[in-house]
Amino acid sequence: MQLDKALAQISEIHAQVLKSEVFRGYRAATMAITGGVAVLAAAVQSTWVRPADAVEFVVFWVAVAAVCAVICASDLLYGCLRRQQRLGRWRSLLVVAQSMPALLVGGVVTAVLVQWHGFASLLPGLWALFFALGIWSVRPYLPKAIGVVAAFYGMAGTWMLVQSHGVAVPAPWWMGATFGVGQLAAAGVLYLNLERPLHAPEPGARRSRG
Repeated sequence: MQLDKALAQISEIHAQVLKSEVFRGYRAATMAITGGVAVLAAAVQSTWVRPADAVEFVVFWVAVAAVCAVICASDLLYGCLRRQQRLGRWRSLLVVAQSMPALLVGGVVTAVLVQWHGFASLLPGLWALFFALGIWSVRPYLPKAIGVVAAFYGMAGTWMLVQSHGVAVPAPWWMGATFGVGQLAAAGVLYLNLERPLHAPEPGARRSRG
């Protein structure tokens, strides 16, 4: 019993240590790239690959989401392989696991609604809401400002749900604007809070000569 209690306390301490440090596995450049992919995809769909119905719209954006997922997963895997510390790798797995339920539920809802005539147009709004939940679930491990990004996705998702009433095929720029702005905002939060140099040179300061 004493051993079980000690192991439970160690596990709790370990979890608190993981939460005490900000997770640096997500990079601003990667978030910016996925935002750019969303904007590019919206431009392509609105110009060259215009969907005939909501199902074609959904299939197109599922493919775009898969591309973005591969980009993010590759960057995370590369970061895990670079980390020598075991604790850093556990933190990566923990953060990814926290966001997975929202993404998995989003996948299930997509698979169901795409088969129901007239309901596929709800998916852009639902995707944004599930994405907001996924971001909020990992907020304890990221800069607090990431909560603003989650709120943006939540408001955008609600707006798209309201606007989807009576819409046969959602507008491509619903997705392009929402996920483009959202991902670029996430990139800004990560850069300003984690990647920007902490000690910028003072204005007018002279450079030291070698």
